[in-house]
Amino acid sequence: MTGAARPAGRVVVFGDVIEDIIVTPASAIRPDTDTTARIERRAGGSAANAAAWFGELGFTTDFFGRVGHGTAPLHGAALRRSGVTAHLREDPELPTGTIVVILEADRTRTMLTERGANALVGADDVDRALFGPGTHLHFTGYSLFSDTRDSRLAEFARLIAAARAAGSSVSVNPGSAGFIADHGPASVLAGTAGATVFLPNLDEGRALTGLDDENAVLDALLAHYEIVALTRGRRGVLAASRDHGPVEVPAPPVDPIDTTGAGDAFSAGFLGSLLASGPVTSEQVDSGRLTEAGVQGVRCAAVAVTISGARPPEGAGAQLERESLR
Repeated sequence: MTGAARPAGRVVVFGDVIEDIIVTPASAIRPDTDTTARIERRAGGSAANAAAWFGELGFTTDFFGRVGHGTAPLHGAALRRSGVTAHLREDPELPTGTIVVILEADRTRTMLTERGANALVGADDVDRALFGPGTHLHFTGYSLFSDTRDSRLAEFARLIAAARAAGSSVSVNPGSAGFIADHGPASVLAGTAGATVFLPNLDEGRALTGLDDENAVLDALLAHYEIVALTRGRRGVLAASRDHGPVEVPAPPVDPIDTTGAGDAFSAGFLGSLLASGPVTSEQVDSGRLTEAGVQGVRCAAVAVTISGARPPEGAGAQLERESLR
């Protein structure tokens, strides 16, 4: 879709850029000796993945992040292939972030992470001159976890307030239940205060609220955010705004190959649908728009899990657009 007419408005994304090293062992891993495996290197990073999906879906997209010395051209080119304008700062000492993803035969994933230059990404990296009516700001919780001091959390809250004051809507994907447990729900809620849309999976929602029932989790999060989309894997999404819903949208039945990046693809699909259909506010996002957004989100996620790697395949946006017209 990158060659097609783009939806109105602009999406600004900032956060992590990662080199994904995807390891698929041919058999059970044998300790202290060799195990044959297929090893692939792919561009990744939760925020950069979401930016690539926004770009592939046709949105004018700017991405802000940090990478290691000498690697900005490579990662910038990867984002440009999806129609994203990349604003990457190189760090002279820290490497580009790297994750080793081990895909087991039972479809479980083990991820070993070095954040590298991503640890320095902050709210001040974003060009606030881009904010305004029709612009949307998106980031992930991984950026919050670089430093959970009050000053850092206040920095993110001020960025959200500046975007909202300029007329932009704001969304956050919290990123990891493990990091939420490590750093505390209060830090995540403080650093994302004022965001319009919140996009956790069920495990992250439970970690943030201390509740188990998914409807109770949804209600508790709506006390903090105007719109919440709670993803539930194969069971799809449960979404609501403070004034409308909840609605349930099932996930398409697919045979997953690699679930890395599914949440990022969902975020771009869900938000892209909302942004294309009107203002993103609790009052104006009714049950119909929530349902349409849920459908687009799970369709993007279904594409993501049937490929290896976390970025959209070339032509994914055009394919989804054609399918939506059937």
